Amino acid sequence: MKITTCRTLLLTILLLTVYQSIAQDRAYVHRVVSELASPAMHGRGYYKEGDHKAAAFIAGELTKAEVIPLWDNYRQSYSFSINTFPGKVILRADGRKLKPGRDFVINPANGSVDALYQLKWLPDTLTKSHSVYAIVDTSQLAGIMPVLPKKLGETYRSGLKGVPALMQIDDNIWWHVSRRQWPSGKVALKVHPDAIKPGTASVRVKAKAQLLENRPAFNVGGMVRGHIQPDSFVVFVAHYDHLGRMGNEAIFPGASDNASGTAAVLDLARYYAANPEKAYYSMIFLLVSGEEAGLLGSRHFVENPPYDLTKTRFVINFDMVGTGSQGLNVFNANANPLAFGHLKKLNGQYEWFGELRERGASCNSDHCPFHQKGIPAFFLLTFGPENRHYHNIYDRAEMLPFTRYEQLFALVTTFIDNLPQLPWQTPIAE
Repeated sequence: MKITTCRTLLLTILLLTVYQSIAQDRAYVHRVVSELASPAMHGRGYYKEGDHKAAAFIAGELTKAEVIPLWDNYRQSYSFSINTFPGKVILRADGRKLKPGRDFVINPANGSVDALYQLKWLPDTLTKSHSVYAIVDTSQLAGIMPVLPKKLGETYRSGLKGVPALMQIDDNIWWHVSRRQWPSGKVALKVHPDAIKPGTASVRVKAKAQLLENRPAFNVGGMVRGHIQPDSFVVFVAHYDHLGRMGNEAIFPGASDNASGTAAVLDLARYYAANPEKAYYSMIFLLVSGEEAGLLGSRHFVENPPYDLTKTRFVINFDMVGTGSQGLNVFNANANPLAFGHLKKLNGQYEWFGELRERGASCNSDHCPFHQKGIPAFFLLTFGPENRHYHNIYDRAEMLPFTRYEQLFALVTTFIDNLPQLPWQTPIAE
């Protein structure tokens, strides 16, 4: 047997031993994602109480794991306002019906609309939004919808001042949510170029919108008490909410974003509950809502924590962790250089990921409110070509392979095992 073959075999045996001792459960993670991304959850949004159904499911999983509830029924209540589309969202181009979610999306801040528009196609050469005003007379736009090229960026999201209705052509049909509703008569659409022919004369837009004010929302969380330092805490966090439905046809399942992270946190809850001797500190398993509406759940948590937040030793946020063939993004790494250095050392020792990318302190996920309180935190996001669906109707459970899930689980739990011995890890100042 060649020496290189022996080394490969020994490394494989070592990794298998590590994985078996860590006892992650890939089948469980797939089952959780399938449940959370199923049509019954309505995209974990606000139409048909999808997020509330997801919260109940998550609380049930924490109950089965026999972790300690952070609140009654594992739920922390708060509220926020959100715009929804509870009825049909219809777009017809020269009489031909387009498919919502696949062919087009409507700006989530839209109010109800039922109107016919004549299209005014603008040149594909436009690259700056202000150039539109050289072509379009905003005082002459009654019943007119300018059609903007993709080169103008996400103009569809913000709209154009003085332009009551617009369409933007874009081959990336992704959606988002809105906590407000535009004034009546203002409309913005994003339409796939394959769905509408250049020169199409008119479109009919019909949608029912409902602004839900102060709608109840829930964070869900449990704990495994630490056996050495129970008054210090490690927080595993992921958001479970997603975009929900755009009308009664288009569902945005959110398997990657972020049923994947939710499943990972629930799997960690089961692991530490079954192996409490591994919990040097008390382990918090926090599943938050309201992330898509602006990190609302995690912000509410840090302002209303169920324990002394200054006793938090580390936070790890999981958001879109179902791939990994090319590596792992570690956001907030440069804000915690010694911690990232140790994470990188572990990865180099065991070769879990081909690349650990050191990323900045971006505030685009639920680590941010903790970071802003001075708490050390990482945001983990796997990357690879095997699934790049984001905020669209194709982000389904069957599209998510969890390519490097065992490696992710091993890296995180080994890092946490080492946490008490690391010299840089000191309590946060009062």
